[in-house]
Amino acid sequence: MRWQGLARVAVVAAVALVVAGCAPRRAAQPTPAASPQAGGLPDLGGRTLRVATDATYPPFEMLDKDKNVIGFDVDLIQEICRRVNCKPEIRTVAWEGILPGVQRGDYDVAISGITITEEREKQVDFTDPYITVGQVVLVRQEEARIHGAADLADKVVAVQLGTTNDELATKLQQEGKIREVKRYRTFDLAVAALLNRDVDAVIIDSVAGLGFMTQHPGKLKTVGDKLTQEQLGIVVREGNAELREAFNAVLRALKEDGTLDRLYRKWFEEWRPTQ
Repeated sequence: MRWQGLARVAVVAAVALVVAGCAPRRAAQPTPAASPQAGGLPDLGGRTLRVATDATYPPFEMLDKDKNVIGFDVDLIQEICRRVNCKPEIRTVAWEGILPGVQRGDYDVAISGITITEEREKQVDFTDPYITVGQVVLVRQEEARIHGAADLADKVVAVQLGTTNDELATKLQQEGKIREVKRYRTFDLAVAALLNRDVDAVIIDSVAGLGFMTQHPGKLKTVGDKLTQEQLGIVVREGNAELREAFNAVLRALKEDGTLDRLYRKWFEEWRPTQ
């Protein structure tokens, strides 16, 4: 899904499990393993973790009417910290600053619908995937010319700059399968362009597409099959084995006890913007 040149309707059958810095890699010092606590999960000692997210990607992360950051990813990181004794300090960050910020040490963690890719794994570390998504074509509800990616050769397509959606659209354009790609800093701007008829379609992760369809009832739809399958993970600074292993332990527990299923239902099936 999102990032560099990142995605989702992931299933929760184990939650049908379903960003870009140029800084040089630095040798990381090994970190000691966290102490175990009740339930066999690590104990991070109550430390505060600076968590970066781009809150423009419903229903993963977004602002509510009171400007609080809410969403699936927010609930997930809060539940993780509750179980391993840490305090998440959510910081809203522009998409293009997330990975470089983690690399520099400005943030301890990033969770923002971030696709695990080989290129990103050269810059930061990822947890195990917590959801699997796929890219789709999003169009206006009344659109009758576009039935899938095969109908985009003479169309203008919007994406968020620096995402895996951007990568895919660029590839399709190079192959003559998209006429023009317009890149926006956030996906809500790309969707606004679609609704304003400035573009013909948006390539977006499936679950995020569903989120925007929920925000704009009766105005949007997805067409055709999923174009990719991508796994999303939580980003930690390269070499921070303590955090990565602690988070992986919690993710396993959340899958086993049904918590991921519950969060999926809350945000991808039951959530409405007025709530």
